[in-house]
Amino acid sequence: MKTFNSIVSEIFHIDEKEIRDELSPKDIPGWDSMNYLLFIGELEKEFNMTFSMNEVMDSETLGEIKKIVDSKKK
Repeated sequence: MKTFNSIVSEIFHIDEKEIRDELSPKDIPGWDSMNYLLFIGELEKEFNMTFSMNEVMDSETLGEIKKIVDSKKK
């Protein structure tokens, strides 16, 4: 099973050691609208969950997305 950080690394092409909760699109060059949707889709597939449109649109950092994933895994 993939981890949250391994998915971040795979989709956005950054080293797992560089991943921090406060990272946002302005910090990650590969974080564009298409890759963001691929990222959300991969999280949904890997963790068998669904994000609401508000969750997708309102999340601004990796930490916010990770909180959503963690809340849905319980």
